[in-house]
Amino acid sequence: MKRWGILALVMIVVAAGFLIVRLRLANPSSVSHAPQTDLTRTPDSAYKYNLCIEAYAYAHARPDNPFKTDYTFHDPFRNADDTIIPLLMDLNQNDQTVSFKVKIIVGQLDTFTDWIWHVSALDGISVLLPDKQGHLQRPSIPQFIVSSLNGDGRMAVLDFTCAEQWQWTAV
Repeated sequence: MKRWGILALVMIVVAAGFLIVRLRLANPSSVSHAPQTDLTRTPDSAYKYNLCIEAYAYAHARPDNPFKTDYTFHDPFRNADDTIIPLLMDLNQNDQTVSFKVKIIVGQLDTFTDWIWHVSALDGISVLLPDKQGHLQRPSIPQFIVSSLNGDGRMAVLDFTCAEQWQWTAV
């Protein structure tokens, strides 16, 4: 009798497992699959590209700072404009690099915020954007270059490359 009870219990557990798997396959979890963005760093990128706009980023600048780092361009995947807003955050004293918080406004989708650390002077930063299917696309060249760091990392000169130079490829 004990053997039949254990066998029945095993059968119930196996059946419940199959039911759970079937329900998950039929109805994917409610985890959002919204497209995201990402940042990549390209070391020693200065003096390699045509530049369109120069901006000054001040560490922990307030929103009313007259020196805006906003760069707006036509979205390569949608009929909309996107904006990149690099915000200089902190200096890492150990390796003399800085971190940036980058706000990315993708015109018809959403606003994203991403971070990148250990950025040195002359590094380029690329913002990867989602295409219409939500797959990340990488630009052929960085969107902005950190031309210099001044004042113990309290100010950075940013040079934006020209959007018409960017060729997009899947990551």
